[in-house]
Amino acid sequence: YNTYAFFALYANIDGFSHAEGEIPIHERPEMDRWILSELNHLIRSVEAGYENYEPTLAGRLIEKFVVEKLSNWYVRLNRRRFWKGEQGADKTAAYQTLYKCLEAVAQLSSPIAPFYCEKLYRDLTVNNRGTSANSASVHISDFPKYNEALINMELQEKMEIAQTLSSM
Repeated sequence: YNTYAFFALYANIDGFSHAEGEIPIHERPEMDRWILSELNHLIRSVEAGYENYEPTLAGRLIEKFVVEKLSNWYVRLNRRRFWKGEQGADKTAAYQTLYKCLEAVAQLSSPIAPFYCEKLYRDLTVNNRGTSANSASVHISDFPKYNEALINMELQEKMEIAQTLSSM
């Protein structure tokens, strides 16, 4: 909720509507590429957890991603990108990246937290994409598909080392 509240506060201040042109992944900063790599790795792992009837494992993976990676690392280290006065490609990329993560988390979590994820998803999509059929409900949206090309295990390992060192 806190990560969404952060996103919503600054997106509303800056008028982010998700109508801006999509910034290509290879042009985004390393932090964006890292969190999108982690997100795609999460999607793959959660999908496997659900397919193996292990919703507890899926829930724990989602929790770890949101708390440790998205909130405590990505948002914390990128706050200044959201606080910038001018609207540019870097700020737009930060919004697009965080939006993508929040939307996917709502979709991934919806089988185990249906009511909260419905609220989160509708708050994200109705305000940013109108009232299209895709934003009608998280439960009728397409389950996220992972993109193997966006998973960069080397980058994830480097970031894990940086996290470990900084927490020491």
